[in-house]
Amino acid sequence: MQYITLNNGITMPSIGLGTYELCGQKGIETMQNALQIGYRLFDSAQMYNNENELGIAIAWAMQTLKDSSLHTKETRAFDTHFTKHLDSNITPTSSPHRQPVHMESSKTNLADSPQIRPLQRNELFITTKLSSNMSYKKAWQSIEGSLQNLGLEYVDLLLIHEPYANAKEMYKACEEAYHKGLIRAIGISNFYGKFLEDFLDSVRVKPVLNQVQAHIFFQQRTLQKFLESKHIHLQAWSPLACGRNGIFTNETLQSIARAHHKSIAQIALKFLLDKGMSIIPKASSLKRLQENKQLFDFNLTQNERDSITQIDSNKSLFGWDC
Repeated sequence: MQYITLNNGITMPSIGLGTYELCGQKGIETMQNALQIGYRLFDSAQMYNNENELGIAIAWAMQTLKDSSLHTKETRAFDTHFTKHLDSNITPTSSPHRQPVHMESSKTNLADSPQIRPLQRNELFITTKLSSNMSYKKAWQSIEGSLQNLGLEYVDLLLIHEPYANAKEMYKACEEAYHKGLIRAIGISNFYGKFLEDFLDSVRVKPVLNQVQAHIFFQQRTLQKFLESKHIHLQAWSPLACGRNGIFTNETLQSIARAHHKSIAQIALKFLLDKGMSIIPKASSLKRLQENKQLFDFNLTQNERDSITQIDSNKSLFGWDC
């Protein structure tokens, strides 16, 4: 895994799991599978309605998950079996530092194995977002609500989900929570143009990143250049374009994928990493989860990157975010 150093000095994995629509027991199991194969960045939001599920997966991992470097084929098989028996009624009522999650009994106790090292909180990077227009006071309440939902004493990154009318007041609450240690970093999402420039002039704590739609069809070159001039990182949501625009049948990507014996998705994601972005692709199957993070055993040539650059239409595929 590669890491990004943000403008306040903290580091963040370059690849994480986008958790939109990962809800309920199936969502918990997907997040647990991601944790088991080495994902450490998880991106949630209040509007996703899955902070509780993410909190359950985190608490489970911190109590039972072994260090990924010790994962053998046999223990991976056992972990998969163990995950299926997670009590769906678990809710993290307080920080997992203090409150253990109760699992169903099993003949094998993971914690008794000498190979097990429970995952530590500082090995995780948890992002969530304030997802509605609100006052300063409501923003504070909302921050506290997200921490309670997640069962955590702090989040690593808190974003304002959209350029709301009250974004500046909301950000003031974020800045105070940052200084109190409830947030390790503050960011924004879907901020563009004059609104972005005016917003940046108003803040005391510079956002560490702007999370925006970015993929091979909308490469955000102008925005990324502007953000880099401000020492603000660009993080790509929907880095696979939600499967739109024929991305998985694109002839340029197919040709490059064949040359590297990789999937089209891996080529599209690797291109964004090479541009200096971090990415949070969503996946639910174990195969896709594994594939989306196996991006560091090959390199695109400059000619290949140039060919993909030509695919850019510089237009949103969704329309509502810019």
